[in-house]
Amino acid sequence: TKVQSPDSNGGVVRACHQSSRSDTLQCGAVLRTEPLRAHGALPLLRLLQITDSSFPVGGFAFSHGLEWLVQHGWVESEADVAAVLDAYVVQAGGGQWLPAALACARTTGIAAIQRWDDLLDASMLVEGERNAGRAMGERLLAGASDAFAGERIGAFLDAVREGRTPGQYAAVYGVTAAEAGVEEEAMLAALGSTMVNSIASAAVRLGTIGQAAAIRITAAAAPVLAATVARTLERRGRPRFGAFTPGLDVAGLLHSTLPFRMFAS
Repeated sequence: TKVQSPDSNGGVVRACHQSSRSDTLQCGAVLRTEPLRAHGALPLLRLLQITDSSFPVGGFAFSHGLEWLVQHGWVESEADVAAVLDAYVVQAGGGQWLPAALACARTTGIAAIQRWDDLLDASMLVEGERNAGRAMGERLLAGASDAFAGERIGAFLDAVREGRTPGQYAAVYGVTAAEAGVEEEAMLAALGSTMVNSIASAAVRLGTIGQAAAIRITAAAAPVLAATVARTLERRGRPRFGAFTPGLDVAGLLHSTLPFRMFAS
C-alpha cells in the first residue's frame, strides 16, 4: 500500500510503501504536494523548531552588552538582570525586533523585505549587535532554506549571500514564520521569547544568577512581553525602528575592551 507522510521540507512529503504483511514503512522518493500551511499542526511545529535553542543560529555566542555590565559591577543580582531584561524587551523588542519581523512577515516582495531589513540594520547603533543579528539571520535563513523551502526564504538567502541586504535575524524570523503559515501574534511572542531566553541564558553562564532565578525572571517577563506584542500589533502606519537603551549601547561599544570575554558581544 502506498501512503504519504508529511516531511519537514514545507509542502514536501515522502512516498512510502507499506507492506501488507507488516507495519513496516519503506520510504522512497520525495514528492511535492500541498503547501506547508495546509497541515494544521505544522505551522506550530515549525515555529517551535526555529525558536528552539538547538536550531543552529548561534545566539548563545552573544550577551547583548550584559557581559560588560556584569564585569564592571553594574549587574550583580537577579533584580538587576530582570531590569535589563525588561528594558531590552520594551525597547529593542518593541522598537526594533518585533515591528521589523511583523513588517517583513506581511511583505511578499523581496525588494520590500530588503528595505525593512536595511532600516532595521541601520537602527542598531552598536556594531556588535548589528553583526550578531546578521550572523544569526543568515544561519536561520540557511537552515530554513534546507529544511522548509519557501519562495521568500530562498530569495532572501540569495540577497544576503550576494550582499544586497544584511539579513537581520528579526527580519528573517518574520519571513520564515510567515512562509510556514504561523499567525502573527504567535510569531511575535515566540521571537520575543528568544530575546528573553537569550539574556537569561547569558546571565546564567556569566554566573550572575542560577537556573532557578532564570526561570523566575523569564516567567516575570511574560506580561511585559505580551504587552509589547499587543502594542506592536495595534500600531498603525509605517513602522519606525529605534530603541533607547543607552546603558546597553555603551556596554556593547566597550565590550571589546574587556581583558577576558566569554561572548562575542
